[in-house]
Amino acid sequence: MNIRTRAGLFTALLALAFSTSALGQGSWTERLKGAVPDLSTEPAEPGAEPDTVPLDAEHETLAAGLKEALIKGAERAIETAGTSGGFSDNAKIRIPMPGPLDTASSLLRGVGLGRQVDEFGEGTNRAAEQAAPQAEEIILQSIRDMTIEDARGILVGPADGATRFLRRRAGEPIGEAFRPIVSESMQETGVTRAYTELTDQVGTRVPGISALDELDLTEYVTSEALDGVFTLLAEEERRIRENPAARTTDLLKEVFGN
Repeated sequence: MNIRTRAGLFTALLALAFSTSALGQGSWTERLKGAVPDLSTEPAEPGAEPDTVPLDAEHETLAAGLKEALIKGAERAIETAGTSGGFSDNAKIRIPMPGPLDTASSLLRGVGLGRQVDEFGEGTNRAAEQAAPQAEEIILQSIRDMTIEDARGILVGPADGATRFLRRRAGEPIGEAFRPIVSESMQETGVTRAYTELTDQVGTRVPGISALDELDLTEYVTSEALDGVFTLLAEEERRIRENPAARTTDLLKEVFGN
């Protein structure tokens, strides 16, 4: 099989593997896992020149396309999260008050604690927005460090396989980068003070609600901010897998299909 025929077959295989239809998905997944080695076992035609294309050349193209897609998706996700209102205006990632305080927010307003509720909500979401840009370079480096095997595993895995991979690789260092920014921002915006006032008064003014005295507020907001960033990243991954219009470069179109 000549190089052009092999490349064409591999491109067709990728297009089928990323079809949104589940029909036949399992068999194409198996083919994708071993596509190049299977093709290379065909005997050469008599007198044909030796194939000088590296065995994994197509897989390298696949990995490069995935990395390009994820870099663009990560940049969009973090830009969205880091803008004013990026968390507070998005119901999917808006940071709520913790536990029973969120459930009782209307009761808290009714007993004169509305200012503290507002300060808490505005300040925690603003802290997440300020911290979000710190995730960009950490995520991008994790993408650049992906191996061909990483890329193949992601592409034959679940629809959010890349997001899960990046969460495992980059989640902890991102959290470490977020914490000091979150802590400083909450001090500046009055979140810590508002939360202290709420927990000091909630036990007597709104009976039946625990005061959450042992909550690590910085850790809570950091965790919520981290979840928000990866929620947006999962949305970007879904767009690129399912929406041809999101494949904005020739390499993405080659790997994911037009």
